[in-house]
Amino acid sequence: MALHENNRVFCEKTELFSDSFYGTITKIYEHSALVKVEPKQLNKKETDKIDSFGDLVVIRQSELQLVDAAGKPLKEPVEEEPLEAAE
Repeated sequence: MALHENNRVFCEKTELFSDSFYGTITKIYEHSALVKVEPKQLNKKETDKIDSFGDLVVIRQSELQLVDAAGKPLKEPVEEEPLEAAE
């Protein structure tokens, strides 16, 4: 999946969070992303976990789904591998 900074993403329930949520990627790492959670996406006890981090969470890229402004999943672009010339 080709995720980039400022992409809007959706995350299903994880080990840390019992609710799914939407957010925006603020930084990409090798296998994870720093995501700013949109307001009022998580219940109170879980927001206490992230309040001290400015509503930022680190989530594995494999748990993120790229979505549009309406929250609908975007299809992955098909990456064509370059063809090699025959010898």
